[in-house]
Amino acid sequence: MDDARFQSEYKQVCDGLYTFLTRMAKDPERAADILQDAALRAYRSRRKFRGESSFKTWIYRIAINTMKNHYAKAGRARKLTETAQHLGRANTPTPEMILSGREDAARLSQALELLEEAYRAPFLLKHVDGLSYGQISEVLEIEEGTARVRVYRARHALMSLLREV
Repeated sequence: MDDARFQSEYKQVCDGLYTFLTRMAKDPERAADILQDAALRAYRSRRKFRGESSFKTWIYRIAINTMKNHYAKAGRARKLTETAQHLGRANTPTPEMILSGREDAARLSQALELLEEAYRAPFLLKHVDGLSYGQISEVLEIEEGTARVRVYRARHALMSLLREV
C-alpha cells in the first residue's frame, strides 16, 4: 500500500477508531496515545497489508493489539474488568456526553462501562463502528458465531443494565 492510499484510508477510519478506543480505554488521553501508536505501527506495516481483509478491520486489529500492549506494559491487563466496573460506578462522563447533554447517552455509556470487555468490544464494533460479524471476527480473532453470540449477549446485558442505571 502506498503512502497516499494509506493516508486516504486512514482518514476514513480515524475518527471512528478514536471513538472506539476512547470507549474501550475509558480515557481520552490514553485512547489518543493508543491511536497514535497504532497508526504508526500500521504505517510502518503498510507494505505488508495484502488486502485480504478491509483496511478498517486490519487497522482495528492493530489498534486492539496496541491497546493490549499498553495495558500489559502498565501491568493492568488482569485488572481491566475490575477497573471497568469501578469506573462504571464512578459515573465519569466523557466529553461527548457532556456536549450532547443527553441523559440517554449518559445512561448507555454507564451501562457500556459495566459490560465485560469480551462483550463491550463486539457490541461497539457492531453498533457504533458498523462492522459486520465477519469483520468483528477478524478484528477480535474470534469465530464469527462467537461474535454474534457476544453481540447478542451484550444487547441483553445492556437492556438489564439500563433498567438499573
